[in-house]
Amino acid sequence: MGYRDNILQLREAYQAHGLMEMLRVGWQGLRYYGSSRAILFALYEPRPMPAAVTAAKDHQFRFATPEDLEALGKVPAYEIAPIDVERVQKGTARCMLQLDGDRLVGYAWIWTSRLAYIDSGVHLNLPDDTIYNYKGYTNPEYRGGGYQALRHVNLLKLTKAEGVRRLFGFVDHFNTKSLRGVKKSGYVPVGEIVIRCRKGGKVRVRMNVDEHFWSFKART
Repeated sequence: MGYRDNILQLREAYQAHGLMEMLRVGWQGLRYYGSSRAILFALYEPRPMPAAVTAAKDHQFRFATPEDLEALGKVPAYEIAPIDVERVQKGTARCMLQLDGDRLVGYAWIWTSRLAYIDSGVHLNLPDDTIYNYKGYTNPEYRGGGYQALRHVNLLKLTKAEGVRRLFGFVDHFNTKSLRGVKKSGYVPVGEIVIRCRKGGKVRVRMNVDEHFWSFKART
């Protein structure tokens, strides 16, 4: 990340969350200079807003077909690329849609493998009852309604028969907006991972994890 990006990040943190958050971001930038750091999160029990549950009583939640994604991909704002369609076709990922009639409210993506990609050369093997929720979207017309947490509820319902009980995700420690968003949805921190790339393509990884999340007992 360049000097201009650092300044922009500090300014955005200050404008959105005030002086203390700007200082936190600045301190983290100095402490982990030359490294990337991600906070690991798990979702055990989504906390949807009652108003969102009521407003979405007639909404449909289902996994998208490749044809669905091809049609949605024609709208640039939906951020659905050809690689996304290809992943569904190959069965490496799935996208759960939330629909209000024919209108897209939002979506949530999961990786079908228990191997979560973190960074180049770094993957985590997740517990058997946990799936990687790696991307989400809410239509601007529906933002602020608490629908993301509601999608997580339905995502767990649709995958329960497959033994899925928890969702996994990670957020860059500089991303204040996403950090607050995942916590609001009910995600709790279960660890962190710090990655430092060295010359010759070597990668140094340091990870701290919550024993309960990764232990056998948590999966029975």
